[in-house]
Amino acid sequence: MNGFGPLRGGRGTGGGPPPGLDPNNESVPLPTREDIERQGGGGMGPGDPRDPGFQPRMDPLAPGRAANPKAIYRDIPLVTVNNCWQVCDVRNALGGHMMGIFEQSGQLADSMIGDDRVQATLNSLMSALFGREVRHRPPTSKRVRGSRAAREVEDAWVEHWPQLASSWYFWEAHTYGTIMGWSDGQIDWDTTDTIWKPYPRFWHPRYEYYHWYLRKYVALTQDGAKVVFPGDGKWIHHTPKGDYRGWVWGALRAIAEPWLIRHFALRDMARYSERHGMPIIKAFTPAASEQAQRDRFEQQVSQLGTETAVLLGRGVDANDGYDLDLLEATSSNYEVHPGLMDRCDMHIQLALIFQNLSTEVKGGSFAATSAHMDVLQFGIEMANSGWRSTIHSQIYRPFAFFNFGDAELAGYTDWNVSRQDDYDKKAARFYSFGQSIQILRQGGIAFKQGEEDKLRGWVEQQFDIKLPDVVEITEPDAGTTGADAQEAKQAGGPTSGKTPPPKK
Repeated sequence: MNGFGPLRGGRGTGGGPPPGLDPNNESVPLPTREDIERQGGGGMGPGDPRDPGFQPRMDPLAPGRAANPKAIYRDIPLVTVNNCWQVCDVRNALGGHMMGIFEQSGQLADSMIGDDRVQATLNSLMSALFGREVRHRPPTSKRVRGSRAAREVEDAWVEHWPQLASSWYFWEAHTYGTIMGWSDGQIDWDTTDTIWKPYPRFWHPRYEYYHWYLRKYVALTQDGAKVVFPGDGKWIHHTPKGDYRGWVWGALRAIAEPWLIRHFALRDMARYSERHGMPIIKAFTPAASEQAQRDRFEQQVSQLGTETAVLLGRGVDANDGYDLDLLEATSSNYEVHPGLMDRCDMHIQLALIFQNLSTEVKGGSFAATSAHMDVLQFGIEMANSGWRSTIHSQIYRPFAFFNFGDAELAGYTDWNVSRQDDYDKKAARFYSFGQSIQILRQGGIAFKQGEEDKLRGWVEQQFDIKLPDVVEITEPDAGTTGADAQEAKQAGGPTSGKTPPPKK
């Protein structure tokens, strides 16, 4: 029993005193769970202030934890980049990446972005997200929701948003966040005006590593190593796949080999084209030709520019004179190069946008196209959800805290990524719901007074229709319209709960 004797009710298997008593029948305290874990090699207890990697979760803007908004960390210039990747280099970069060292994998991501397929696929994903309409929503905290202070914060945020979003931070951060699995940035605050304005600046992952003991990302700056504290008003840490080992989910590991093979296939195809695009010229000379005439013929052939020529001797037959011929490739081996590139393109697309619509859907299949577009739509919505959380917790909250003194006043900002047919479906569903209510009322089924909240919840749960608060829920009209409805209302019709008088 690790030296503690019996730990729970009853006697131990080896006899001895009951729990809470020593052999002299004197009361002793039972060991706590922390005592047992420490005795078993648990080390520091939970929340131990000596262990910086396992601290209780706290608000990064709590007193004494917020960063200095006027500080600017100087990043290291990117003056060297590896553009000659070999198989061993890519494997070393992936190995370091898995260990949380991003110096080589950051450079590999730079090179991948230069590939036309990778760049086009990423641009299509980001255009589908950042090209949509921006939405600003109020805070959800009951303490501040609908307050004047919340409206003031939202007005100031909306006014600054065009300048904040024009920094290209989101575009660059989303690119590296997709490839690396995470991306960091710092906020440069303009404190010259009454409202302090944040301007995000991307931080290249090459100069970062993961500190396993601290359980934190560490940025290398010209002023030394700086620990990244997301949401403290200085650092932005975008991790759509989770903070701890989020780099494992980055597309880098999935597209590294297809990208390199595609690069080699394109190089080989260019070499093949160069070699076989200029056929070898075969120059024939008779065996019994004069040396001067032979030399003149050879000189003329050699002056054909960059064309490759081979001088071949013939026999002594009278018909074997001087002649020229082309030696061309007649096999279809060249088809392996575009086929290999297409296969690599498919792998790259699958890893980046979860579908391969442009290479796999054949013959205009509407069902296949719809399925692929649904998958792409889910990816866009997931990316939008990740940015909504990052913007709220790491930019909007510091904005509200530094300017208005209360981080809970921060609302939410994202992009409207709903498809047009989604609105059409919702409109049709809402119309059908309205017709159903009308039919139920005509059949004698009415709403209970004072149960509006239950009705709202039931409508949202059953039909996915959210009735806004500005909608007043009353007893539905029984089917009268126009003058009949007004007459019924004055006479105590269905809107007042009374039976309307019969028509004359």
